[in-house]
Amino acid sequence: MKRMDFCQGWTYRIWGVPGDTPVTLPHDYSQELPRTPDSKSGSAGGWFQGANIIYDKEIQVTEAMLSQRVMLEFEGVMPGAEVYLDDTLIVRQPYGYVSFLADLTPYLRKGTQKIRVNVHGDALPNSRWYAGTGICRPVHLLQGPKACILPWGLSAKPGWEPEAGWVFQAETTLSPEAAQRELTLRLQLRGPDGALLWQTEEPACAERMQVLGGAAGIRPWTPEAPILYCLSAELLNAGEMLDRAETRFGFRCVQLDQEKGLLLNGEPIKLRGGCVHHDHGLLGAASLRDAEYRKARILKDFGYNAVRCAHNPPAPAFLDACDDLGLLVMDEFTDIWNIGKNPYDYHLFFRDHWKRDLESMIQRDRNHPSVILWSIGNEIPERDGSGDGYALCGEMCRFVREMDDTRLIAAALNNIGKRRLDMLAANVQTDDPDSLDYFGILSEKYLAPLDVAGYNYLSRRYEQDLAAYPARFICGTESVAKEALECWRKTREHPRIIGDFAWAAIDYLGEAGIGHVWYKPEDGEGFFEKWPWRQANCADIDLNGHINPAGYYRQAVWGTLEKPYIAVQHPGHFHEDGDVSYWAWPERFPVWEFPGYEGKPVQVDVYSAEKAVTLYLNGKAVATKPCRDCIASFDLRYEPGELEADDGKGRVRLCTPGPAAALRWTAEKSGELVYVTAQITDEEGSPCFFDTRFISFSAENCALLSAGSADPASQEDFRQGGARAWRGAVSAAVRLNGKDARVLAAAPGLPPAEIIL
Repeated sequence: MKRMDFCQGWTYRIWGVPGDTPVTLPHDYSQELPRTPDSKSGSAGGWFQGANIIYDKEIQVTEAMLSQRVMLEFEGVMPGAEVYLDDTLIVRQPYGYVSFLADLTPYLRKGTQKIRVNVHGDALPNSRWYAGTGICRPVHLLQGPKACILPWGLSAKPGWEPEAGWVFQAETTLSPEAAQRELTLRLQLRGPDGALLWQTEEPACAERMQVLGGAAGIRPWTPEAPILYCLSAELLNAGEMLDRAETRFGFRCVQLDQEKGLLLNGEPIKLRGGCVHHDHGLLGAASLRDAEYRKARILKDFGYNAVRCAHNPPAPAFLDACDDLGLLVMDEFTDIWNIGKNPYDYHLFFRDHWKRDLESMIQRDRNHPSVILWSIGNEIPERDGSGDGYALCGEMCRFVREMDDTRLIAAALNNIGKRRLDMLAANVQTDDPDSLDYFGILSEKYLAPLDVAGYNYLSRRYEQDLAAYPARFICGTESVAKEALECWRKTREHPRIIGDFAWAAIDYLGEAGIGHVWYKPEDGEGFFEKWPWRQANCADIDLNGHINPAGYYRQAVWGTLEKPYIAVQHPGHFHEDGDVSYWAWPERFPVWEFPGYEGKPVQVDVYSAEKAVTLYLNGKAVATKPCRDCIASFDLRYEPGELEADDGKGRVRLCTPGPAAALRWTAEKSGELVYVTAQITDEEGSPCFFDTRFISFSAENCALLSAGSADPASQEDFRQGGARAWRGAVSAAVRLNGKDARVLAAAPGLPPAEIIL
C-alpha cells in the first residue's frame, strides 16, 4: 500500500471547550500547559499537566477510494486514543506507545469526512515518568487496492547455514482478496548499492507466503559495519503491478554460548549499553524523525554499542537510526502487566490488549537488525509469582517465539523483598525469614522461560546466581554510575553476563530528582525532589545532549576516555559530598572558577583509565597520584589561573575565566533540525560556567521550536524562547525550511550574537 505523510492540516481542541487550533503533528500538548506544583502528574511526571483533547482532520474521499483499502497508521498517541470517522468508532487503542492501524475502508463515503481522535490526557498519573499528551508520533495514510500486501506484512528473517552461507526467509502477508493463483508475487533482494541480488516469482496462493532466498557475497550487519539490504514484494496481475511493499533489514544472527557468552554473527560481544526514555528534552514527547536520529547519534558517539528502550516500544525512526548507525537494541514492551503502579497506567487494559499490542510491536519492529532482544517487561510486580505471573511470563514468551524465533527474550527484574512472607512460609521449610533468599526463590520460575535474566541494580547477586543457576544468562539492565566500575568488571569477567546498561544514558523528563545531591537535611527528603524539579538528573548525558561528569567517568571505566577529565569539587563543600542519592553522582564541576575561595582547600578528581595522573597548577606540578578505580584525587589550595592534568595519554587544562564578555555559538545539525547552544564566555572564549543571566533567542527563516537549559529544577517553559543559563549555557531547537536561517541570542550586559544556518 502507498504510505503518505498525514501530519498536516490537523486541528485540536480541549474537550468541552469551543475553538480549534491548527497543528502539525507530531504534537505534545503537555508542553503547551504551564507546569504547576499541584499538577496531578506529581514529581514522577515532572509536574507537567495533561488534558482531554480532540484532534480533527478532514479527508476528501474520491470515487476511486471507495473501491480501495484506506487505512491510517498511528505511530503512537499518548496516553491512548479513540479514532472515529465521522461518528463511527474505528479503533480504540489504550496503550500509547504501540503503533496501530485504523482501517477506514468499510466506512468511507464519497465527499468530505472527518477524522476525530480523542485523547484522555487528564487521567493522571498514567506513567512513572513524563509521558506527554497527544498524537506525539507521526501519522500516515495508507492507500491501495483491496488485493494488497497488508501493512507490516513483509518481513525478512535472516539466518546462517554452514553450507549455503547467509540466507533469509521472506514472509508476505496478503489481504484475502490477493490470495488467489491468478495473481503473482514477485520478491527481490537488493544490496546496499541498489543492485539486484536475487529474485523469485510465486503464485499468490495463500494469505501468508513464505519463500527462502539467498545470494552470494552477502555481508553481515554489525555495530562497526551496519550494512543494510532491501527486500521488496510486488503483487502482479498479468504483469501489471497492483501493489508494492519494501523493507530494510540486515543479515545477522544472535546466540548464547555457555563459554563465550553473547554471540553476534558467531563472535563474542559485550553490550556496553544505556537506557533511554522516549522524550526529547526540549521537545517533550514529540517524536520528530530528526530528533530520533540525533538521540541515536549522541549515544553512538558517546561510546554505547547498545540501547535499552525503557520501558516501551520506541518510535520507528529511532530504530531506523539504530540500524543505520550500528546500535544494538533491547526493544521493551511495557512497564506494567495486570498489577498497576499508577491509577491510570496500562494495567487497566493489559489483560484484554497485551496480545494485540505485543503482536503490533513485533510485526512493526521485526525487520530491524539493530533489535537483538525483546523485553516483555520491566520490574513487573508479578515477577514474584503473584497474579499468576509465572504462567503469564511463560505464555508471553511462547507468543513472542511463535512470531519471531531469531531474537532473545528478556525481562528486567529488581529486588524482591519480604512482602510475600506468608506465601514463602508455606512453601519453604524454615522458621527464619531473614535467611530466605527472596529474589532467588521467587524469581526462579518467572525467569525460567526467558533467554536472558535482566537484573536491575542487582550486581551483588551476579556470582551467586551464576553458580546457583548454571543455565542462566544475565544482563545488567539497569546500573548506576557509582557502581559502573564493579558492574563492568563483572561483565567483562563472566561470559554469561552479556552486558551492562546504565541508568540512564540521557537525562529525561519526570522521575524528578532521583539523581539529587543534598547538603542539608532541609534541602529535601524522599525518593523524588520537590517542586520545581522537572527531570531525573541521573544520566551520563544531560537533557541537551552534553556529557556530564558521570559520563566521563563511565568512559574511563570502559577504557574509551581519550584524555583525562578534570572534575572539581566546590571548595565550599571540601571533602563533603553531602547526601548523594543512589542514582546520583557526587557534585563535580569541569571548572577552575571559585571567586572568594582563594587560598581555601579544594578537592580535584581526575578521571582516567591510565595508572597515574600528574596535576599542575599555574605551571607547577602539584603531585602525581595513582588512579584508584579510575580516579586520581588531589587536595590543594584554590588559586586562580590554569589547572592541568596529564595521564601520559593526554593532557587537559582548565582556565579561570575573566569577566563575561560574549556569547559563543555551537551548532549541531540533524537533518532539518538544528540544536544551537549559546555559551557565555570571557573575551578569550573561556566558558563562564556559573553565570546565570537570561539568554533569549529569536529566529528568521526557520522555526524556533523550543529553548531551555539542562537545569533539572528550572521553572521556565521550553516554549518561551529562552531561559536562565545553567552551566553558563542555554540551548534551542530550530527547524530549517530550506532557506538560510538566522538565529539571534541576547543576554543582558553582553553584545548580541547571531549564527547563520
